[in-house]
Amino acid sequence: MTPSPSDGYLAILKKNRSFRYLWYGQVVSELGDWLNSIAIYSLILEVSNSSMALAGVMMAKLLPIVIISPIAGVVIDRYDRKWVMITSDIGRFIIVLGFLTVDGPDDITRVFILTLLATFLAGFFEPARSAIIPSLIPKKDLVGANALSGSTWSVMLAFGAAIGGLIVSIAGIRTAFIIDAFTFLLSAFLLLRLPENPPVVSEEKKVTGGWSNLRDGLRYLFSEPVILVLTFLKSGLALAGGIMTLIPLYANQLFSKPEKISLAIGLLYSARGLGAAIGPPLARKFFGDSSASLQACIGASFILGAICYYLFALSSSLWSGSLALGLATFFGSIIWVYSTALIHIEAQNRYLGRIFSIELGLLTLIMGLSNWAVGLGIDRFGISVSTTAIWIAWIVAIPGFIWGGFIWMRSRRRA
Repeated sequence: MTPSPSDGYLAILKKNRSFRYLWYGQVVSELGDWLNSIAIYSLILEVSNSSMALAGVMMAKLLPIVIISPIAGVVIDRYDRKWVMITSDIGRFIIVLGFLTVDGPDDITRVFILTLLATFLAGFFEPARSAIIPSLIPKKDLVGANALSGSTWSVMLAFGAAIGGLIVSIAGIRTAFIIDAFTFLLSAFLLLRLPENPPVVSEEKKVTGGWSNLRDGLRYLFSEPVILVLTFLKSGLALAGGIMTLIPLYANQLFSKPEKISLAIGLLYSARGLGAAIGPPLARKFFGDSSASLQACIGASFILGAICYYLFALSSSLWSGSLALGLATFFGSIIWVYSTALIHIEAQNRYLGRIFSIELGLLTLIMGLSNWAVGLGIDRFGISVSTTAIWIAWIVAIPGFIWGGFIWMRSRRRA
């Protein structure tokens, strides 16, 4: 008998000590990430009530990954993935403390620079964490481990955003930055407990140079159509990334007092986190772990997520908006977790660093452009928050139809 999802997740953590410490590190670092995000959004709204300023912060949180991802993928496959993550955490601890030097509106440029540097290091950490998972657990537990990681991200989004909004409104922005910095230090300490993870690129490949390794990874991707399409799936989901800019603007539209706006932003992000936490476990419970089930759930989730973004466009209160966003992210998390699990199942381990870095770079580019388009549309062309959300709903449905067509053609070819 197949164990229930909850029992499966507990068993994975109990039986796999190394994965357990990786998970502990994820919990504390992602909690700090959302504290940081709420603090930055609140700071921008306080000193500049500009859609483009918010979009600019989102671009600073995203676009450095596009630039660094080709290099990061090679580094992750050429060096010990454990130490890549630890180095990234220590660097971000130092950088986040730099936010304490920001005193007012004249220091906004410093906020952008510090955000760029922290994001640069995140571009190494996140693909390394994804790539190291198959080395820490048996293959049969990959779907469960990815569902657990995805739900953890979601719970930390819900909890961290709510706590972030509360801390910023009560204790101030500086306190949130201090807590954020020390979560990175704690994460690095926990990752020290992981076993050494020898590089998967051979010494002969190392000698040929990083660009040769990158070309080798690209050749592998284009020789495996299924893995190539899976690598693009999160980019399709990132078409809705402009919702990140819409959320603070939506909260600002509902309330006038700064402390209420911060709390509203926290609640809206918390709703996203709660929805995302529920999505993969429920889908796994009802539809199982087979590749066919994962593929079908991905296609359906794109379409249902688009419907939920349309409902968000029609909402006129904090609670209805939170519900619509929570449901949209419920389906979005299924796409995220299941596409990662399918890559773990289908791809060779020695290419995972480059695959996940390319994936992260592409989705980050699309997400950055989506946020820029939202800010530009609202500021320059006067498009309303509601109309912008409707556009997002229509656009995010497109990858669902493309994925469905790809799976249908693949099944016909096999038949």
